[in-house]
Amino acid sequence: MQAAEPDAAKDADKDGDKDAAKSSDTSPNALSETEMTELSAWMKDALKDRVSEVSSTDRLVDSPAIISDHDNAVTRRMMQMAEIKNMGVTRQSHYKLLINPSHALVISLSKARTQAPDVAQLVAEQILDNAVISAGILDDVREMLPRLSQLMKAALEK
Repeated sequence: MQAAEPDAAKDADKDGDKDAAKSSDTSPNALSETEMTELSAWMKDALKDRVSEVSSTDRLVDSPAIISDHDNAVTRRMMQMAEIKNMGVTRQSHYKLLINPSHALVISLSKARTQAPDVAQLVAEQILDNAVISAGILDDVREMLPRLSQLMKAALEK
């Protein structure tokens, strides 16, 4: 059994349609480089207490964002134990956030930051928390419960 995509690419080459033969790695709805730069700067400012850097990545397909360069689980657990013992060690609070310029949520966030800044702030914080959860490094999920309630309220008011 053969995959349909390679045959479609061959057919596109035969017909001279070069665009149909291209990989679908970049979405036609993806943010432009300028839009991505503006969104990254806005997110870095909006999340200034929690991120050290916000940049785009083309590695992601289904996720709007990912955390990179974070402490591993063992290191984080040791830091938590040290905090409990009041040894003065604090956990990492500034993450490097990589965002997907082709993801529908990121595209919508880019528009919302000027149209609905309060909701955009909540969404940016939730995108970060979702990435932190995906990395397995969120210390206390209870911190995001009030935000989730506000997001649901905003969604239902539309």
